[in-house]
Amino acid sequence: MQCLVFRRLVCHLSTFQLIWFLAPLILCRAQVVTQDVRGLLNTPASLRCSLKNPQEVLIVTWQKIKAVSPENMITYSENHGVVVQPAYKDKINITQLGLMNSTITFWNTTLEDEACYKCLFNTFGSGKISGIACLTLFVQPTVFLHYKLSEDHLNITCSANARPAPMISWKVFGSGIENSTEIVSHPNGTTSVTSILQIKDPKTQVGKDVICQVLHLGTVTDYRETVNKGKRGFLWSHLWTHTCKVVNALQSLLAS
Repeated sequence: MQCLVFRRLVCHLSTFQLIWFLAPLILCRAQVVTQDVRGLLNTPASLRCSLKNPQEVLIVTWQKIKAVSPENMITYSENHGVVVQPAYKDKINITQLGLMNSTITFWNTTLEDEACYKCLFNTFGSGKISGIACLTLFVQPTVFLHYKLSEDHLNITCSANARPAPMISWKVFGSGIENSTEIVSHPNGTTSVTSILQIKDPKTQVGKDVICQVLHLGTVTDYRETVNKGKRGFLWSHLWTHTCKVVNALQSLLAS
């Protein structure tokens, strides 16, 4: 934050006027250092605020930023120690006790904790100085890759469930390939993305690797599956055809 300081004579100002004249200069130098945090859902997470320049701090307050107005969560002062609001008891605590540096820790994050938070330093002489730190939560992808192979078709399914929603792409070679994608949001905050490849000529893929690529939080992970002619999907088709022939033969014998 840049500050414009105007040169002027202050010798004729009263003490009260001098304080008001210097207040903006003091405030602009008293910066708050914060850092946004991305944490794993259902695990502990911490947010930290620090005053860059020394101040005489009376009390530190943490607030949750809401649409209507900020909500007080927890405070710390030398006179009263840590005071947690009833709605946040057993959920958070100040784990770095200090008036210049303050850290709050969520013991077990939930979806409701994903928000931005204000750390408020109430100082003597400079008033209230605040900073904002945001907490976002994620869930690592759970991926399933499988296929169903028969004589006349090959269906390959890749499903990934994560938070935020993952993206799926394929590394597969050949022609006559169709792709369909389904996206489902769940109450627990995760999103499932299911991509299905339909290959009209399965013989071109037998013995080859099919790679499902899952993109999540900037990282791409490859999941491989080799299309094997001897897998159950292929054998089941032949077994079912053979069973139908046997049944038909038995029915013909009984009918005669």
